[in-house]
Amino acid sequence: MKELVVAILDFIFKRRSVVPVEAPLAPCGTITIHEASSILLDKLDELNDPSAEIFLPDADIKVYRKSDVEKSKGIKEVSALHYVAETHDCDDFAAILFGLFAGLVWTNVHALNWFIDENSTFWWIEPQTGVMSRTLDTWQGYEVRFFVGR
Repeated sequence: MKELVVAILDFIFKRRSVVPVEAPLAPCGTITIHEASSILLDKLDELNDPSAEIFLPDADIKVYRKSDVEKSKGIKEVSALHYVAETHDCDDFAAILFGLFAGLVWTNVHALNWFIDENSTFWWIEPQTGVMSRTLDTWQGYEVRFFVGR
């Protein structure tokens, strides 16, 4: 019996070492906290919403190629998760994507994500579908409570 257990464990660990693991989404560069703040403030002006808080933790903010984000395995995996009201809902989806690479945003009714691309363009990410957009849909809210950067 002991030999069987050892053989199974050996098989599992050998298999694990050959399973390819995708590297995390890598930023293509950075912008200064001042440029990032300006982009976020412009987005708030566009929404006619001057009251949101902006929390940017670093002096340099990571930017990502939009094409890399679109084909990111992380977005596909997060959007494939099952929605469960109050247990695994919008804030949970957004928190997972925040942990991978994206900024976090909370509106008056919804939690979602954001990033800035290589052209300094701001993008919303709906973590439950993986859809990226330059504008919020009505159901996603009309007032931003806060942005948290990565």
